[in-house]
Amino acid sequence: MAQIALNKFLTIRHNVTTSNVGIYTAPTGVASIILLAQVSNVGTGTSTQTVTASHSRSSVDARLVKDTPVPANDSTSLLSGRLILETGDIFKVQGSEDGTLEIVLSVLESAKR
Repeated sequence: MAQIALNKFLTIRHNVTTSNVGIYTAPTGVASIILLAQVSNVGTGTSTQTVTASHSRSSVDARLVKDTPVPANDSTSLLSGRLILETGDIFKVQGSEDGTLEIVLSVLESAKR
């Protein structure tokens, strides 16, 4: 069996759409810690967009934020602390409009021993 790195840092970038999409799934053999989840409004207009984020476990979604406003040319954090994900847990995100929001996740994967 291949060795899993003890600690691995990831940066995940994703364009947010109007579909509720899983952008990160915690892999087998690690505990994942989402250190940062930041959404930026990169649209060319002046309108405020909204974002919803959730933590999914066993097909049950727990909303972290719902319809949180992201003003034009601004950003917002989706977490007030860290989020721990177990194997198979999914971080999902959905926006009010396609092509106007981008999300960055900073994740620490730590091998389970």
